[in-house]
Amino acid sequence: MNIRLFRDTRRGLKARVRNLAPGVWIFCLVMIPPLAGLAADPIDPGDPAPALNPAKWLKGAPIARFEPGQVYVVEFWATWCGPCKANIPHLTELAHQYKDRVSIAGISIWESTDPTDLAYLQKVEKFVQEQGDKMDYHVAVDGPHNEVANAWMAAAGEKGIPASFIVGKDGRIAWIGYPANLGEVLQQVLADKFDVAAAKRRRDVDLKLVRPLDEALTNKDYKRALELIDAIVAQQPNLAPAHDYNRLIALYHIDLPGGIALSDKILADSHHDIGAYRMMASIFATQTNLSPAAYEFGQKLMAEALKKGEMTYLFLAMNADLCANMGDKAGAVKSQEQAVAAAEKDSHAPPDFVESMKKKLDKLKAAL
Repeated sequence: MNIRLFRDTRRGLKARVRNLAPGVWIFCLVMIPPLAGLAADPIDPGDPAPALNPAKWLKGAPIARFEPGQVYVVEFWATWCGPCKANIPHLTELAHQYKDRVSIAGISIWESTDPTDLAYLQKVEKFVQEQGDKMDYHVAVDGPHNEVANAWMAAAGEKGIPASFIVGKDGRIAWIGYPANLGEVLQQVLADKFDVAAAKRRRDVDLKLVRPLDEALTNKDYKRALELIDAIVAQQPNLAPAHDYNRLIALYHIDLPGGIALSDKILADSHHDIGAYRMMASIFATQTNLSPAAYEFGQKLMAEALKKGEMTYLFLAMNADLCANMGDKAGAVKSQEQAVAAAEKDSHAPPDFVESMKKKLDKLKAAL
């Protein structure tokens, strides 16, 4: 799972939990595809920029290579990501401000979790067309096997979007980060005043414990994961909330009372915000090897969330996943049926998501 979840703590809990991708139970700043392990050849500031080989360029001329003397911004985004879409005007503004000096490319990634389903390509192309001049820079979409995302995001240890890379005049990565700081850094890069070595040192400090944490979670070494989270928070106490999600995953696996206590605290601190329930419910929907007691606690959280009458179809769908994880096939079918019925009545439910829910219901019935 993502070890940089809730990284931007300034946004607050409510802002962090409201931008879920349709059909997935993790956050907009989180990678959708399951983590397959650490990159074999990681990239950092100062390293040559990987090639850009997307499935299709949708707007602007393809960027076949990084030309010497030209600065590039490569930003990764998705149509389901609220903060990504909110940053489109900023990228257009930068593209106009630095015309002929900076080439900006927005690469859509993680649009689908099914590598056999190519319908997302048309969806992204339609979105870009609808943006018109509001999205006035190079735009492309990644292939179904995440070729570009793997070469850039996974290799850099970046699991959340939006994420920006600046490629300097020498064709090497100068900076990797959240786009809030993009304009300031871009000015320094253009003026040849940006310290790439210092950026790499800062990034090394940030990732020296984060990457092992990523590995520990991938290997289901939850005791080690908790030790690493404690070490990170000891160095940077302000990042404690940013690691609540991963701490909960580990605690739900090996220390359920501790996980319940942290869950209660998060709910109290957020005044029982629906997004906090959504964050925790997503764990029970995606973790397939928790104890029966842990899943019972997850069902309790689901029931509390459903009483609030918000995002009903999403919680019912997550509950269906939880039931399936417990081996309760009949319960999974029943909850998924309720989820589909609720989604069909909810004007906020995306039509493509409703269709995917129906397909999932068919699969659950077949398994039953």
